[in-house]
Amino acid sequence: MPTQAPVNEKPPVDTSDIGEEFAELGRKFSATINAAWTSEERHKIQSEIEAGLVRMRDEMNKAYHNVSTSEPAQKVTAEVKRVREDVESGKVTDDLRKGVVTGLRSLGDALEKLSDKFTPYETQAKK
Repeated sequence: MPTQAPVNEKPPVDTSDIGEEFAELGRKFSATINAAWTSEERHKIQSEIEAGLVRMRDEMNKAYHNVSTSEPAQKVTAEVKRVREDVESGKVTDDLRKGVVTGLRSLGDALEKLSDKFTPYETQAKK
């Protein structure tokens, strides 16, 4: 008559199929992920996060409204309007174009001076 192992004991480990062990581990991992995803805890946390995000949005909207109607914000808005008008009139564009051209010319001159300081390869090879 075969002897039965006690209920607490695990059956002996069959080491003949490592691939099957990986497959079983994958099934268990998948089942665990599925259980966690469909759990009440995950749904509770999701609800808390969603409610928190709604409250944060409401607070940010309130802060934006308070800031945008303040006197400093009105001054900034007026200054932005003035700058936009300058840009549209072409004044800023002309100043910017002149500055870019001047900068590019200076960079070109500096590169030309640097280039003149290098000894050509042919001259160095003859020494």
